[in-house]
Amino acid sequence: MFEKVLIPTDLSELSDSLVACTGRIRHVHEIVLFHIIKPGSSDTAHEEEEVHRQLGLIADPAVTVRSLIRTDDGGAIPAALLRTAEGEKPSLIIMGARTGLLSRGLLGSGGTEILTRSRTHVLIMRFPGRGLFGAPEPDCTLFAKILFPLDFSRPANEALAEIAKIGDLSELLLLHVIRKVEKKEQMNFVVREVEKRLADAREAIKRERPDVRVTMMVRYGDPATEIARIAVEEEVSLVAMSRYGKMDYIRNVPVGITTSKVAAQAKKPVLVLFTAIHLEVLARELDPGEFYLADRIWFDYHQTKSDQVHDRIFAVFVEDTPVSVARCRKHPDGYEVDGIFTWEEFRGHGYARKAIDALIRGCGSSILYMYAVLQLVDFYTSVGFVPVRENELPPTIRERYLWAMGELNGANVLPMMRVPGREEDPAA
Repeated sequence: MFEKVLIPTDLSELSDSLVACTGRIRHVHEIVLFHIIKPGSSDTAHEEEEVHRQLGLIADPAVTVRSLIRTDDGGAIPAALLRTAEGEKPSLIIMGARTGLLSRGLLGSGGTEILTRSRTHVLIMRFPGRGLFGAPEPDCTLFAKILFPLDFSRPANEALAEIAKIGDLSELLLLHVIRKVEKKEQMNFVVREVEKRLADAREAIKRERPDVRVTMMVRYGDPATEIARIAVEEEVSLVAMSRYGKMDYIRNVPVGITTSKVAAQAKKPVLVLFTAIHLEVLARELDPGEFYLADRIWFDYHQTKSDQVHDRIFAVFVEDTPVSVARCRKHPDGYEVDGIFTWEEFRGHGYARKAIDALIRGCGSSILYMYAVLQLVDFYTSVGFVPVRENELPPTIRERYLWAMGELNGANVLPMMRVPGREEDPAA
């Protein structure tokens, strides 16, 4: 799993321990030490000697060891490390940390930058020491007992499958932290569902690794706080987690909030597993029993509510989360399109277009009418709607804007109509 490892070294005792421990990880074939020397340094020869001394800490003759020594060009050290990683393509980057901070040059935001921008797994090592500047005491049993927080998202499931491949693994704790349950009567249902999904994950691991002891844990509260606390209480050797949580992944953020907090706060080594984002996006019509999903999206949208008798609602799902909806409502004298709305954090990805395209596939065999928001007229034109006079709309549809008394510009809307088979209709 970790055939090639890249280690940024500052030549400290901490990095000595880090290099020595890396040499004991099974199935590592190559270790590359990365060090930056300040230009004009009088200690250049000494620093080069120290890098080569650290290479000698790797005792396994089967492991290829080499160094990359660069002169500081005045740029940020994390950026230099990331450029090196792009060229070397390691399967793991290992960084040292003491008292919650990454060592020299990778302090604070620098470490976050590496977690955010790296295209591979990152291991943040911590060693107990005698005070802030005490000599680190190596504990290299990294993979003996792993705590894995599981939120059942695709990246977490993929990361867990990778963890199950680690040869040194003997015990695995699967943890799910329940943040909040809106109603007390829902608690038992939520807990049962979580326990069932944890049990399914455990059985999948046991089929592949019958030699590994797998324990399930359910806790409540802030995930980062609980993960850090349980790591200490259970005396795990490592916390391993996906770089993204479920909502982080579907929002396409660079690193999850919980993962970032655990990496900074945990007193145990933290392995952050990188998963490339390949979102599954699906547009489909909702069953009436699913209309509550649209109501959630519409919560702050003009007090819009679904109607199971008269509505057909089309939604866009990112993974299994609905993010955008569009509605076709049947009136006595025609079909009105409205309720086209996307959650703010998911805008800019074309999801509204996918929702309206699904609606046209479902309802487009009939003439469709709408009051289009003025700034979206071009968008609706692109899917076959054309501007019309208000008196061309059916009476029951016009009723919604009687309050405007014909002053539709003041209401910021324009009547539009879509006729099946129009030449400009891309769905025709």
